[in-house]
Amino acid sequence: MPASQRTILVIHPGGLGDVLLSVGALTALRTAFPQHRIILLAGSGVGDLLGLCGVIDQSLPMESSQLNALFSGRAQISDMQHDLLRHCDLAVGWLSDHDGSIRRTLGELGIPRVILQSPSSTEGSHQSERFIQTLQGEFPVGALPSIHLHLPDQVLRAGIDALHTAGIEQGAPLIACHPGSGSRHKCVRADTWGALLRGCRARQFTPVVVLGPADDQAGEALQAQDISEVPILRPASIALLAAILAQAQGYIGHDSGVTHLAALLGVPTVAMFGPTDEQRWAPLGVQVTVVRGERCACANWDAVQACTEKSCLNITADEVFKALDADDFRYHRVTNS
Repeated sequence: MPASQRTILVIHPGGLGDVLLSVGALTALRTAFPQHRIILLAGSGVGDLLGLCGVIDQSLPMESSQLNALFSGRAQISDMQHDLLRHCDLAVGWLSDHDGSIRRTLGELGIPRVILQSPSSTEGSHQSERFIQTLQGEFPVGALPSIHLHLPDQVLRAGIDALHTAGIEQGAPLIACHPGSGSRHKCVRADTWGALLRGCRARQFTPVVVLGPADDQAGEALQAQDISEVPILRPASIALLAAILAQAQGYIGHDSGVTHLAALLGVPTVAMFGPTDEQRWAPLGVQVTVVRGERCACANWDAVQACTEKSCLNITADEVFKALDADDFRYHRVTNS
């Protein structure tokens, strides 16, 4: 980085889906400050992905103990990181700062302008708009185009290689399936997934299950289903997960970060929702369809966790396949053309 180039620091401690829903706001920052480098302090996996896609210029890992010091009011950071922040003109953070310690620490590091706001809100707008609202009033934010993540060719190639290694060749339409979520209370029953995976095969599709580090429970639940011929992949990084999803002609999942990722890649996506509000949390993408059971009647998340019926997640495989068909499901892989 040239010594004279100025930077903008964005702090986002949220999970994969939350960070992906802020891509529109990150794009607005780049538009408003085209001469600045955008540096994202977030989870290393999603930060690396957004760097590869050109949404940001550099990522700093939230997992770093030095950078975690920002959240306790201490500025114990390396000389290299301090140099980055020394050139920083603006810090934007989507987090709570009730005692003002983070704002004070950023000010002590010499950052002249700090915008901090909790991403939580009782307003009914989509969560992506919540991130945009943080910036409005601070500088002009115009209408944003449709957001789409573009993977470099070498990353797309890694997805092809990963499928080839797993014995999955380009042939029948590939349907990526993610049976997990950040909470098991947002997931349909395992037998529903069994019906979905068998239904894919009956329709001459090639289903592949993708699992992340937090999806052990979902993976174990699938073992009782008759899906022995369905490959299960555990990508080692979010970038590799994205590369695999980009090879699919369709995607089925819950309200999860992986579903948000598939949608932003342009994969025709069916998102199965239950206790969460799709008006607030639906994935962003040009080919996204939400299916759900009955409207959730639980008053709060404690009630959701205690609920045994989960009628809001009573979704059939036929409903999912109908949604794929209605979503102009033409079996086209994602490309950079």
